[in-house]
Amino acid sequence: MEPITPDAVEAALQRLVNVTTYLHLETTAGAYTEGGFGAFARNLEVRPRRAVVRGEDRRYRAGLQTDGGWIYAEGLTHWEVDGQGRLLLAGYDPEGRVTVVCELSPTPLPMQPRPQRLTPGVGVPADGGPFAPPTPERSVLVVLAHPDDETFACAGTIALYSRAGVPVTCAIGTRGEMGRNMGNPFFATRETLHQLRQRELADACAVLGVGDVRLLGCWDKTTEFMDPEVVADRVAALLEELRPSLVLTHHPEFGGHPDHCAIGAATVRAVGRLPAAQRPRLHCLVHPRLAEKHGITVESLDVAAVLDVKEAAVRAHRSQSEAALKRLTPEELQQRRRRMSEERHMVYPV
Repeated sequence: MEPITPDAVEAALQRLVNVTTYLHLETTAGAYTEGGFGAFARNLEVRPRRAVVRGEDRRYRAGLQTDGGWIYAEGLTHWEVDGQGRLLLAGYDPEGRVTVVCELSPTPLPMQPRPQRLTPGVGVPADGGPFAPPTPERSVLVVLAHPDDETFACAGTIALYSRAGVPVTCAIGTRGEMGRNMGNPFFATRETLHQLRQRELADACAVLGVGDVRLLGCWDKTTEFMDPEVVADRVAALLEELRPSLVLTHHPEFGGHPDHCAIGAATVRAVGRLPAAQRPRLHCLVHPRLAEKHGITVESLDVAAVLDVKEAAVRAHRSQSEAALKRLTPEELQQRRRRMSEERHMVYPV
């Protein structure tokens, strides 16, 4: 994307006047964090009658008048017309995070991802190992919500098992397509972010020694609204195929994010369908603040031996980590490494 030139953007909008168009309109400030907010509407069918761009100092407003009212977006900074003829407008904050998106497409925007298996990534495992596994396992299934959850939440655990020769499968609910971070300088748009994050996921898993990566086909930020039985069915199919002895997922209530909790609840549901004698052990990731608030007992695992592996996986998720790491002071980086040397989970009764 490039900085908005008002006359050029207004001319592009004018070409949509009296044309049936599909709208994506979004605001976000980290909706799933404390004090955050956000909303989005996708694939609303509109027919603009008038289009105007106003503003100054590299932050602009776009207004589209329709027969029934107005569509308005402010804080826009960048734009492009992509290879499919879609007009993409977006606004970014000083740290490169998207705050507003307004897109107009001549055809419906994609909305229904399908479950799929990712091709192996190109990441190279960092030096170290082999290690003894934290527990003896036949195989491990990791079921989490977003690309990067496997790295930021439990990369050390995964690396310890994979380096011990235990087969690990990572199943990720969404493609992370509604994330705020698109690189800084940004190198993705709302419509290309999912492709980038899938590649980053595959590369991070390659670093961690995971050769089997699946996507469950959920749309980012809407997993909690899906039929829970549908999501549970997708997890159950993996349980049937892989027969893991250990499953690692989010806590169904205290995962710290609605998508996390929905994926955790679906996984608990799928494991619970199995006869008791066939159920794998289930470990859940609990948001630290919520664990303390609700008095949840967690177990700690020392992953210092694979910390360099974990760091390499973090770097593989470049769009989600690079800008944040640059902002840290040397002291903060040292504190971060100490925190990363320990991973926590709870044994969940099923």
